[in-house]
Amino acid sequence: MSFIKRWLAEPLSRFLLIALLLLAADHLFNRATDGRAPIVVSASRKQALTEAFTAEYGRAPRADELQTRLDRWIDEQVLYREALALGLDRHDSIVQRQLTQKMRFLLEDVTLLPEPTTAELQSWLDRHPERYGHAATLSFDQVFLSRGRHGARLGAQATRVRQRLQRDPSAYVGLGDAFPTGQRIKNADAAQLRRDFGSDFAAAVETLTPGVWSVPITSSFGLHLVRVTAREGFRPAALEEVNPRVRTDYQIAQREDHNRRAIAELRARYRVLVEGGTR
Repeated sequence: MSFIKRWLAEPLSRFLLIALLLLAADHLFNRATDGRAPIVVSASRKQALTEAFTAEYGRAPRADELQTRLDRWIDEQVLYREALALGLDRHDSIVQRQLTQKMRFLLEDVTLLPEPTTAELQSWLDRHPERYGHAATLSFDQVFLSRGRHGARLGAQATRVRQRLQRDPSAYVGLGDAFPTGQRIKNADAAQLRRDFGSDFAAAVETLTPGVWSVPITSSFGLHLVRVTAREGFRPAALEEVNPRVRTDYQIAQREDHNRRAIAELRARYRVLVEGGTR
């Protein structure tokens, strides 16, 4: 008895037992004298067809309309069973994908994963802080010089502007050309910098010394003279800030891990032959 209890405690064992019981019940209930299982038009099937018609036409079907729907469904069942009898499903990649997906859903349905504890969620957050924390940010002032406006004079103009900023670092206001994000950039993370200025610019400003006007930095728009005014390092998130996201991600990971183990147990029951060898 203890062996049976241990066996039933395994998710895969419960799944196989349920599948066997369903197959046995289907065989006993549907067996016909000619070896073909009868096509059963259940009350729930009639109800489903009635509801589908009502949703489509906004009224209940007449008796002949419902019978037409039933006949169509019966024809589909006949063709489906004949296709299986001819083995048409055996080498159809679309059918195989659909059946594989149904098996994955069935594996998930037979096992209810326990609700994660606060300790488990905190452990997950500690292992993946980059997913939920607040990214490092940069604030800076800039003087932008447009390539389209200055053309061949762009480099010389940038040199003159930098000399002026070295003489008077506060004289940047109103200097240079207009830029879409303005002259003062606040709390921009790396992703925002790459989006607004380009990857090369984002990499360059990361190396700048705060409080000092830089040499001209190139972007696809032109040249930028930049003075970093503040840096904020990466800040991990507290669990209470991101609990719903952490819970969802943790449960997805647990489900994926369970599915991998269940499939591995199923796979162990098969011998896999590979052309040129066995594995």
